[in-house]
Amino acid sequence: MNELELSVVVPTYNEAGNIGPLIERVLAALEGVRCEILVADDDSPDRTWEAAERIAARRPEVRCLRRRSGRGLYPAVMEAFAAAKGRSLAVLDADLQHDERILPRMLEALQKRARALAVGSRHAPGGGVQDWHWARRWLSFTGNALVGALLGRSVRDPMSGFFMIDREVFLQLAPKLKPRGFKILMDVLAHLPPEASIEEVGYVFKPRRVGESKLDSRVAAAFAAALWDLVLLRLRLAPAASSLPMPNDRHR
Repeated sequence: MNELELSVVVPTYNEAGNIGPLIERVLAALEGVRCEILVADDDSPDRTWEAAERIAARRPEVRCLRRRSGRGLYPAVMEAFAAAKGRSLAVLDADLQHDERILPRMLEALQKRARALAVGSRHAPGGGVQDWHWARRWLSFTGNALVGALLGRSVRDPMSGFFMIDREVFLQLAPKLKPRGFKILMDVLAHLPPEASIEEVGYVFKPRRVGESKLDSRVAAAFAAALWDLVLLRLRLAPAASSLPMPNDRHR
C-alpha cells in the first residue's frame, strides 16, 4: 500500500535559518512513517522557499509551495492541506518552538484510536512553556479560557498552532472554515461536530532561537476578528454538522 500516512504542513515566512533543521527533526521523528512535508512559504524576502526547494531536490519526502498571492498563515495551511496526499494532516510552526517528537503520538491517536483531531497542547499533562514572562502566561491562560468557554469544549489549549486532523474530517469541514488570521484550530473546533473525538498530547513550548517573532498588532487584530466570528457563531446557535462522518464511522 503506497498511501501516505501523514502530511506535515509547515507555513513559513522569513524562516530560512530554521527550515533546514526543522525538516531534519521532523523526518527523524517520523522515521518509518510514510509521510511528506509540505513547506507553504509566502514568498519570503529571506528566500525561505529557495532553501526549502534545495532540500526538496534531494529529499523526495519534501515539497515546497511558493505562494505569491493570498498571503497569510491560515490561507497557506488551507492551500497546503488541499495539496496534501496523507491520510492524516498536521500543521506545526517552522520556528522550532513546537516539539516534533510528539508527532508519532498524535498520529497514533488518529490512526489507532480513531480520533478526529489530535492537539499538541501546552496545558495537557506533560505540557508547559519555557521562558515566558508572567504577563504572557496570564494572557495565554485568559485567552484559552475565553475561547474554551465560547467553544463549549473541554480542550485545554484551543489556541494551539500545533495539531493533526483526519483528512476526511478536514475535507468535510473546509467549506465552513474562514481562512483569515492565524488561529486555525479555534475555527476547526468551532465547526467540529460535538461527537468528534479529540485527544490532547502535552509538549513543552520552547523559546524561538533564530529569526523574529510574528506576534504584532496585526496578529492581535486577527485574533480579535476570529474571536468575534466565534461569538457570532455562538449567538446564531449554528450547530456543527452532526452528519459529518467521524473516523470511527468509516472502515480503514
